Amino acid sequence: MNNYFKLVLLGTIIIVAIGACQRKEQKLNVSQSSLIVDYVPDMVGRGVISKASFEGHASITPSGNEIYFAIYSNDHSYSTIAYSVKKAGKWQEPKIASFSGKYSDGSPALSPDGNTLFFSSKRPIEGNNINTSNDIWYVKRKNEHTKWEKPMRLGDKINTSFNEFSPSVDCLGNLYFCSNRPDGFGDMDVYYSNNKNGIYTQASVLDSTINSKYHEGNVGVSPNGKLLFVMIQNKPGGYGYDDIYYSVRKGQGWTAVKNIGGLINTYTYDFSPKVSPNEELLYFSSRINRDFTNSEIPYTYESFHHYLDNPLNGFGNIYKIKLSDLNLIETEF
Repeated sequence: MNNYFKLVLLGTIIIVAIGACQRKEQKLNVSQSSLIVDYVPDMVGRGVISKASFEGHASITPSGNEIYFAIYSNDHSYSTIAYSVKKAGKWQEPKIASFSGKYSDGSPALSPDGNTLFFSSKRPIEGNNINTSNDIWYVKRKNEHTKWEKPMRLGDKINTSFNEFSPSVDCLGNLYFCSNRPDGFGDMDVYYSNNKNGIYTQASVLDSTINSKYHEGNVGVSPNGKLLFVMIQNKPGGYGYDDIYYSVRKGQGWTAVKNIGGLINTYTYDFSPKVSPNEELLYFSSRINRDFTNSEIPYTYESFHHYLDNPLNGFGNIYKIKLSDLNLIETEF
């Protein structure tokens, strides 16, 4: 009888071991398939920068070795600014920026030289009273290897009692941003302020070549000031809910915005366009996700959570693409 029970016990151990191996193999297969999506742009820092959370508004330094971006709570009621550095060609685990992490900060945008960072925030203007609307702030540093100075709020020629966010500056410091103030064309529009010897002029709304009755919610200008990228919501003829459009500088104005096309724009949300300092890459975010209905085997609780806890789960991830791949019409340059 002792030998019989030993055989039964050994058989049970083998069955359990095989089952564990099968579950481990299933998890491995899930991990591999969760990275597959038919999309041309490259995800930035997969699993390090682009994770399961909602990431957007990426902005990179001239060296290409430091990137700033915003991370949002699921309900978008709070966001904070993070950054990552590249070492030996690999992005390192992000950290919260020294000036962020307490108040709700978002839409970071580096100047082309990488030494000024503009961002939106609801932090107090004076004292401890939380601001009821987003204003545009900035921080400065001497170079990429020095610390950021104390955040400063742009003046009342830029900020109002309404929301101002998604700033972007060209190499001359000219500022573009979005606001929901009532003198625009719709519920959100693109505004502009000229930088004259370090002093910003009164912000004014761009004309109907850029703005419309639809929602112009994000903006990014190229360092040379000749290309303007705008995220517009629900504009007829688009690919999805949020699409990225572009316009070309023409004299003192801009050409009518054109949809950037299907290499970037998808059936879902594509947003926060920013041009790299060398003007070769477009950084942006997309909520494109894997097809959850296309599963070769039934989900387990573990495997389904694996998808949800990784990129391509339907939240925003950061991408980049070469501007030369987009075949933009630049005849007005």
